[in-house]
Amino acid sequence: MPATRATTVQQRQAMAHLADQGHSYQAVAEQTGVSFWTARKWIRRERHGGLPALVTTGGRPATGPLSSFHPLVRSVALRLKRQHRTWGAAYVVKKLGEHPALTGQRLPSLVEVWRSWRRFGDRVLPRRRRAQPHRPPAGVAHGVWQRDTKESVPVGGIGVVTFNQARDEYGRATVMHRIHPADHPQQRIVKLTSAQGQQDCRIAFTHWGLPDAIQTDQASIFGDADPSPFPTLLTLWWVGLGIEHRLVSSPRHNGSIERGHRTLNERTLIDQAFSDGSALQTQVDADWDELNAECPSRAKGCQGQPPLVSHPELLIPRRPYRPEWERDLFDLRRVDAYLATRTWIRLVSDVGQVSLGGQRYGLGTAWAGQTVSVSFDAEPREFVFTQVKPATKRDTRPPELSPVRLGAKGLSVEDITGVPAALDDLPRRQLMLPLSMCGPHPVSPGV
Repeated sequence: MPATRATTVQQRQAMAHLADQGHSYQAVAEQTGVSFWTARKWIRRERHGGLPALVTTGGRPATGPLSSFHPLVRSVALRLKRQHRTWGAAYVVKKLGEHPALTGQRLPSLVEVWRSWRRFGDRVLPRRRRAQPHRPPAGVAHGVWQRDTKESVPVGGIGVVTFNQARDEYGRATVMHRIHPADHPQQRIVKLTSAQGQQDCRIAFTHWGLPDAIQTDQASIFGDADPSPFPTLLTLWWVGLGIEHRLVSSPRHNGSIERGHRTLNERTLIDQAFSDGSALQTQVDADWDELNAECPSRAKGCQGQPPLVSHPELLIPRRPYRPEWERDLFDLRRVDAYLATRTWIRLVSDVGQVSLGGQRYGLGTAWAGQTVSVSFDAEPREFVFTQVKPATKRDTRPPELSPVRLGAKGLSVEDITGVPAALDDLPRRQLMLPLSMCGPHPVSPGV
């Protein structure tokens, strides 16, 4: 096959040598692997100009932001960026000026260097996440809690421990500080479960009341591992209690609680050892109680005072909560309305099943290999599975399938809240009257 790429000087010399031996243009082309027209061009050039005519700088002119600079400048600028992905254009330009091989060469500006990198796309400049819309900060106590976990932290005397903490965004008081040690010394990773997250929240809610919103990262505890994740029971539990779940993509959007992790490490954990998990929990509680109520804070809005002194309204729950009131506070209609606004995409298995929220739904073998869109119909509490892409792994085109409606599984009040079994695992406390008995009641006439 004739070559389509540029010929080398050695190939051109070989063509001229074969032509001098009496070979035809076609014979030279076949022996050197080029087209007839390429062989004729270089043989004629050699006959008219000799061997120097075979050396040319022809071809397409260089293009791009650095095309007017020495090739070595372009090469070094690209190599430095690929070796040091975090270096910016300004610093690379500085390094170009210090490079001994580029002494005396004209150097590009930082804008020209950055534009040259951009031509390589994600290979040089990784694509940044789309910025999330900025939410206004909470303007009231217990308006937004920033919540985060610090997983598998080595703690002296205990092993690895996962810390589950939350901080009020407005008042800067740490409102949740629970620990979860490893079950055995050999365990190296401690993952928080939805049930553990619920119990931690119940303890915090009992003391501080319900917040309006809880802001978290996009950890797996809040959704299954899928491009369109289905919310976990922890998220649905918050929704049922009237708590908005806010997701953020970057730790800097949860900066207050991230700083809280650092404070915990510096104040409680460094160079310390504990006899067991109970001793660690007691010390963590004592340290945060002291920081909230007695230690001056440099946090924004505290004016150098302890959070509870600067914001005493934190001590008065705006939305009181007690575990024994939970069945009255929880509204399943909120969960249904939340699910009804969302859509999920799933791939049907070879046996005609779809996994959604840890539950399996059977659509039938006719749906095997199909991609389906899943929505939630709140009134009958059913999931609706609709065919999206009518194709199978065998590249055949099956007939159109009618939507399938299946009743929701694992989404009852008992499934989401875990009540009453969950109440048995909470710390001992004084029981309160049922919520229905706590409000004023009309007095009957004549009484």
